[in-house]
This record gives sequence, structure tokens and C-alpha cells, in this order.
Amino acid sequence: MNRRLLSHYRHRRHSRRRVAAVWFLLALAAGSLPVHAQKPELLDPRVTQSTIVDTICRPGYADDVLPPFDTLQRQKQQLLSQRHVDPQSASDYALDHRMPILLGGSPTAAANLDIRRWDGRAGQRRKERLAVFLKRCVCTGDMPLADAQAAMAGDWPSRFRNLSSPTCNGG
Repeated sequence: MNRRLLSHYRHRRHSRRRVAAVWFLLALAAGSLPVHAQKPELLDPRVTQSTIVDTICRPGYADDVLPPFDTLQRQKQQLLSQRHVDPQSASDYALDHRMPILLGGSPTAAANLDIRRWDGRAGQRRKERLAVFLKRCVCTGDMPLADAQAAMAGDWPSRFRNLSSPTCNGG
């Protein structure tokens, strides 16, 4: 690889890190991105910043770690029953991983499972779209994994009001 091309890639990698760091610091200073300590029981210990290439950034990762469909359905039915949701309305709800698997959430921990309505500003469809977007930011090096996890914790529907054209630097 020639020196100019190598220099370009190094500069681009450092620029992405600077953009992500500046975005995070500005958001933190503005109070729009409170840092939430991640609850260990929600996270998959195999997924860390140093393992993202072999875990969440690997194609097919989520499919490989998810429990079988029947197991997921039983967990959903159990949560619907605990929440006294009418069985006729079960299709309005999704099994939600509080910390998405795409961002290092545990695929099997009971503490990481909940139910969430599919539709609405805080619905599962919107949450899944945000998780895919944040995973892309992490895997391109534009955002650290911890920042993406913090963005998903707390009031993500208010912080990410417009998902039609988001950017990794907070836009």
C-alpha cells in the first residue's frame, strides 16, 4: 500500500474518533446525553469494544446467539401473562431486549427481556431501527460501543426524535 493511501486511512480513522469524541463531549456538556452505567445483567460479557469485530460487527452475529424461536415465544408469552396483557392483543407486542443484542445486550438474560408495543414513538420498530443505526456507527468506528449503549439507555425516544436522517455525530 502506498504511503499516501496509508496516511489517508490513518487520518480518516483519527478523524472519526475525534468527531465521535467531540459529539459525545458536546452532548454530555449540553446535558442531552446523560451517561448511564450499564447494568451488567443486561450485557453479554463476550461483547466489548475490543471484541466488536468478532461479535456484533460480524454478519449473522445476532442470528447465531439468539435462542431458538420457540424459546423466545415462550418468554414473550410469560411476560405478556405477567403484565396481564389480553391474549387477543399479543400480536401488538414484541419481545424486547432492553439492551439490543446488536449493541452487546445479553440474548438470554431474563433481566434483559421485556415486552414492548410494536408501534409508536417508543415502539419496537423504532427501537430496532435505532439499534441498527447505532451498531453501524460502532462498527465503522464513528462511535464507541459504550456511547451507543448509553444512547440506548434511558429516554432514547426523546433523544432520537428524527430517525429519517441521523448521523453518528449526533445529528
